[in-house]
Amino acid sequence: MTEWYRRKTWAKIDEEEFFAKLSRARKDGRAQYLKIQAIELVSTQNKELLRVAEKLLNKMLTEYPDDNFNKSSALYTLGDIYKINEDYKLAIGFYKQALDFETIYPNVRTQAYLDYSELVVKTNKLELFDELEKILLERYSGLMFPIEKYKVNSILSILNKAKGYQAEARKYADLAEKSVTTETSGLRYHKYLGVVQERDNWLDNLVQL
Repeated sequence: MTEWYRRKTWAKIDEEEFFAKLSRARKDGRAQYLKIQAIELVSTQNKELLRVAEKLLNKMLTEYPDDNFNKSSALYTLGDIYKINEDYKLAIGFYKQALDFETIYPNVRTQAYLDYSELVVKTNKLELFDELEKILLERYSGLMFPIEKYKVNSILSILNKAKGYQAEARKYADLAEKSVTTETSGLRYHKYLGVVQERDNWLDNLVQL
């Protein structure tokens, strides 16, 4: 049976049951339930359910402003909502808010840095390139999975290409290509976690030297 805060639908009965159970839940867990329910609705990519998810996340951020554990994830998910809706300006803004919060509260980190990076280069926000390179280089040593290495190295190649640094651009492009062909994650019990299943054609085209 699906947990009450993991619904993929939002009929009147869903809404009523969810908020009834939320009101009976422990206060210190309510922010998390709102966030998880929103993420479940976002996963459907249904426009109407995206609006519901947005309301749930805004409710969480407004009513539980001191919940540091769930805040960056909520901001990141709002970024996802706007990205799906192709409102890239707002998406970039929320991803950046998530990133900024993670510098203050680094105990919980999301993939906001990666989605932020992709949108910045894909929308050609040249004014953000220097800051973006700094963010990626700060995270570089902590990259674990081939998919992350593929995307980060691709983006660093694009950034260096834009600055005219062809040698650096080539170096990162080669590293990105190496990550694509990496067949295992290197983890003992999760050998195939985070390997590249599908190339990003948009990124690949931007990387071409």
